[in-house]
Amino acid sequence: MVVQAPDQDLALEDLVRSGGIETYFAPVVDVYTFGKVGYQILQAPVDDPVVGRAESENLRESMHSSAMIGDIDASLRATALRTAEAAGLPNSNRLFLHAEAESFATLEDRTAEPDRSVILQLDASRVSSSPAAVLRAVRQARSMGWGVGMSSVGADLRSTAFVPLVNPSVVGLHPDVLRIDCDSHLAELNRLLHAHLERTGAVIMAEGVESEDDLDRVRALGARYMSGPYFGGATKEPEPFRDPIEDGLIDHHSRNLPALGTPYSIAQGLRREPLVMNRELLVAQIAALEERALASGTATITLGVFGEDETFFEPTRLRYEKIRDTVGLTAMFSGGFDGPPIPGVRTGVVDASDPMRNEHGVVVVGPDWSGLVAASKRNDPGSDGQIVYDVYITTERYTCVDAARSVLTRISPLNSGN
Repeated sequence: MVVQAPDQDLALEDLVRSGGIETYFAPVVDVYTFGKVGYQILQAPVDDPVVGRAESENLRESMHSSAMIGDIDASLRATALRTAEAAGLPNSNRLFLHAEAESFATLEDRTAEPDRSVILQLDASRVSSSPAAVLRAVRQARSMGWGVGMSSVGADLRSTAFVPLVNPSVVGLHPDVLRIDCDSHLAELNRLLHAHLERTGAVIMAEGVESEDDLDRVRALGARYMSGPYFGGATKEPEPFRDPIEDGLIDHHSRNLPALGTPYSIAQGLRREPLVMNRELLVAQIAALEERALASGTATITLGVFGEDETFFEPTRLRYEKIRDTVGLTAMFSGGFDGPPIPGVRTGVVDASDPMRNEHGVVVVGPDWSGLVAASKRNDPGSDGQIVYDVYITTERYTCVDAARSVLTRISPLNSGN
C-alpha cells in the first residue's frame, strides 16, 4: 500500500484513525540471556496478508509522501501504546516504536512515569533531510521522558553520520547488515558504532534475525538486542513477561543541551586563551582539518563557516567538491551566500544579526573522531596592520558535537532546494 497523490492524504489519515491499521508485537531478546527485553512494534493495514518489517516499511513510505505525516504518526503511536496497555504489558516490557520527528510536537509528558520505557526509533535515512528540525525534536522528546533511538543503520555507512548528534540509546541495524558479505564494510561499521557505545552506554539492536548463522553475525557485531523471525512471529496479542535479568540500557546517558550559540562561542567554554593568527595561517589551519575530513570516509559531517564571504579561493572550492562526494553531509554557511555555494552542498540562512557572520572555521564530526577550528575576527589589526583572528583548535568531543549542532540549527531543509 503506497499513497502518493496529495488527494489521498485524507484517505490515509482516515485509514489510520478508523482502525484500519493493526498493531503487532515482535519479541526483542537479549543476546546474552535470550530472555525477552521488550517488543518491536510493527503496524500494517488490516487487509495485508503478510505482516513483518516490509509491511511496516510500506506504510511508512506512504506516510513520507503525505503532508500529514506528523498527525498520522501521532495516531499510530497512540494506537500502539493503547494496544500495549490493553494487553497488560508492564512498564518494564520495553517498546521499540518506529517514529517520525514531525510528530514529536504532540508527545505527552512522561517524566512522571519514567519506568515506562518507550524507544522512539528514527529512521537514519530521514534525519539528514531536515537535521535542524530533527535535533530540536529529539531534545524535546528526551526532556519529556521518552527514549530516542535510530533504525536502519549500517547498510550504507553514511547512515552512521548522525549517530553522534542524535545520540541514540538504541542503534537499530538495517536487516541487510546481516546479509553483507564485505568484511571491510562490517569492520568499518563495527569501529564506528562501538566508538558510540563506549562513549554513551548505548546498545546495538540487530533486526531481521532468521537463523543460527545470523546469530554468529550478531555476536561479531556486538549487538545486545535482537529481533526477527528466529524468535517467533509478530503477534497482535503480546504476552507480558517478567522483568529482564539485566537492563542493557541502564548505563546509557545523553547530553540534552539546547543547540545555542556559534562554534566560536561554544569553543570559549574550553576555558583557555585562543590562539592569534593572521588570515594566511588561519586558512592553512582550516584546510588541514578539511583534508582530514576528506580522509575520514562517509560517516562524517563537515560544516564550513565563512563569515560574510561571498566567494572563496579555488583550492577551497575543489576541496569542498571532494568532501561533498566523500562524507555523509557537507554544508557551507556565510552571510554572503544567497544559495548553495557549490551544487550538492547544503547551506542555510545566516542573517544580518547572526554573530556567526564574524566567524570562520570548520566543524568535522564522525562517530569515532571530531575536530574543530573556530575563529573570530578581531576589530583591531595586528602589529603589521593585517587582519587577525582569535582561534580555537580542538578535538574535544562535546565541544565539536555542540558546535555542529549549533551550526545545523541554520541549515535549510533538503526539500527547500538545497
